[in-house]
Amino acid sequence: MARPLTRSGRAGDARDAALAALARVDQGAWANLVLPRLLAGSGLAEGDRAAVTDLVYGSLRLRGALDHALRPLSRQPLERLEPPVLRGLRLGAYELLFAGTAPHAALNEVVGAVRRAGTPGQAGYVNAVLRQLARQPPRWPDRAGDPVGWATTRGSHPAWVVEEAVAQLGTGGALALVDADNQRPRVTLRATPGCTGRDELLAELAAAGVPARPSPLSPSCVVLDRGEPAALAAVREGRAVVQDAASALVAPALGAAPGDLVLDLAAGPGGKAGHLAALGARVLAVELHPARARMVRDVARRLGVERALWTVVGDGTRPPVGPGRADAALVDAPCSNLGSLRRRPEARWRHGPDELGRLAALQGALLDAAAAAVRPGGHVLYSVCTWTRAETGEVVDAALGRHPELEPAPLGSLEALKDDLGDPGDLGDLGGTVAADEPATAPTRCQFWPHRHESDGIFLARLRKIN
Repeated sequence: MARPLTRSGRAGDARDAALAALARVDQGAWANLVLPRLLAGSGLAEGDRAAVTDLVYGSLRLRGALDHALRPLSRQPLERLEPPVLRGLRLGAYELLFAGTAPHAALNEVVGAVRRAGTPGQAGYVNAVLRQLARQPPRWPDRAGDPVGWATTRGSHPAWVVEEAVAQLGTGGALALVDADNQRPRVTLRATPGCTGRDELLAELAAAGVPARPSPLSPSCVVLDRGEPAALAAVREGRAVVQDAASALVAPALGAAPGDLVLDLAAGPGGKAGHLAALGARVLAVELHPARARMVRDVARRLGVERALWTVVGDGTRPPVGPGRADAALVDAPCSNLGSLRRRPEARWRHGPDELGRLAALQGALLDAAAAAVRPGGHVLYSVCTWTRAETGEVVDAALGRHPELEPAPLGSLEALKDDLGDPGDLGDLGGTVAADEPATAPTRCQFWPHRHESDGIFLARLRKIN
């Protein structure tokens, strides 16, 4: 349920801010990046900012369900509606169906916001459709009798995503994943190595009155029950960073030694590059997009690792180092982002199955560059925040087929998690062989799942270059 607006806030301001954020998302921005900046300059009270956050993320997360409810009530196909009209309809439908807003308040405020952002004609259409929705709420497919139909409507997942999940997890597992994807994520903080540890961070948060608990997945992470992380001294001063618990396992999994030269071939926004530098590596961070490269530099300054983390704007498939000059390489590749739907709900609408081939080609090209850049005996870690077969095991298998100088290598830093988590289906070797001089029990690949680990759906595979 959405948080009510405070007496000091104006409902119109909140809906105006929500529609402005949704417009930016429609233009290609990520809500988790644009919304904090928008709210910082909004003048809204803290409670009203929380309400706007719920409106934006709820509208994005449940877009499939909202469109299912709106489609039979709109005289025009939703795809043909003007963007301000469609945004207003989705926002109003979310308030009516899921946020617990009183119908008269939802109608009046959303219609008013659409009128201020667009035209009276657009506002009139939104008003007419939402009034019908208030009288005729949708009927959803039965979850038990038609699980795929439920997942693609009330569960708000594209059909191709549901089909891929069923193929990998079965119907029950796919429904559990859909449920997990639609949960509001808790904030996870990772302690910065060399600055503080998890226990010290927990003690600091407790002293500040911020409820937190140790992450069951990452030994360096804590989970906040509530609170605004940007307001915490530990975050402002770089002693902690906001990072998902599974993501926090990526940098240690590479196994770079202090002083090693590590390439990060798709470094933005910099969380993993900063983690590697804090662990003692010398990191050359390559990022194609200048704005994201600036984010990497900001991370280096905040963590105090500018001397160990150098950032260049460039193409990671053609890194600015000679063959065999790096000790290790991280390929945290661009992907479909299906593993991050709790934090980036709009990612489910950003890619279709026809795009997986293009993404896999880029991921493979980055792995090719890493294989060339790393010295014999060095390691490459492949990481993506997704779980599609085309972007995970198939990419690694193809790279091994192209590069006889690469072999699977154990993810030694994750070995302890197999005992902690118990289920051998959660973490484990998904294929390939382990070098003869390495422990046979250590997995060489692993897939984290939101519904199993309460984390992002991160895939990891570690490779070693041999002579």
